Amino acid sequence: MKNLKGFEIQHKCEDCDHRGDGFFCDMHDSNLRIIESLKITNAYPKGTTLFMEGQPSNGVYILCQGKVKLSTSSKDGKIIILHIAEPGEVLGLSAAVSDAIHNASAEVIEPCQVNFVRNEDFLEFLRKNTEACFSALKQLSKDYNVAYLQICSLGLSNSVADKLARLFLGWCKAATEEGTTVRIKMSYTHEEIAEMIGTSRETVTRLLKAFKDKKLISLKGSDLIIHDKRKLSADIDFSD
Repeated sequence: MKNLKGFEIQHKCEDCDHRGDGFFCDMHDSNLRIIESLKITNAYPKGTTLFMEGQPSNGVYILCQGKVKLSTSSKDGKIIILHIAEPGEVLGLSAAVSDAIHNASAEVIEPCQVNFVRNEDFLEFLRKNTEACFSALKQLSKDYNVAYLQICSLGLSNSVADKLARLFLGWCKAATEEGTTVRIKMSYTHEEIAEMIGTSRETVTRLLKAFKDKKLISLKGSDLIIHDKRKLSADIDFSD
């Protein structure tokens, strides 16, 4: 197991300080103890690749702490970020269940704790456990919904500005609201934001300035401040 300075590993699921909504987190303690007997716990620094697009699946990765970027790339090297996974999510679930290759790459974007369970052990656990099967179904349904919303955003948006505004509005759902103002901790680079909406870093930089000039947003350090969600939503169709 790797050690990261200042990063505390949570070994017991029942006693985990980060336990919340998620695939395994919601299960009864008896099932959590079974997972504890199957898992291999590791801590990973930023930049670590958990698995690569096109690789065969050898297990599932339960994200306990940190964030992981799931992305796909074209032959010419263009990258699109499909999803930013957060604690409670299981990575590689679809590939494990369908005995298929990974359709995305998973890269750590901040220090993470990941519990790895081999495919053989994981599938046997699902076969014997109704609660785990329903939890897997719930996660796969959530993954489908995330993919659906992204396709709608990329395919139905009228402009790149539209895509960026929709991305920000999506972030609002998990952010802190102060009246009509929403404050979001934004730890992503302009390059990463560009990869989320299928454009260039330069375009994102230009659009952020345009949003600020229109007084739709402010940037203070790592905070993205949306002054009024309704105004941002109403302005979503302006041409870029």
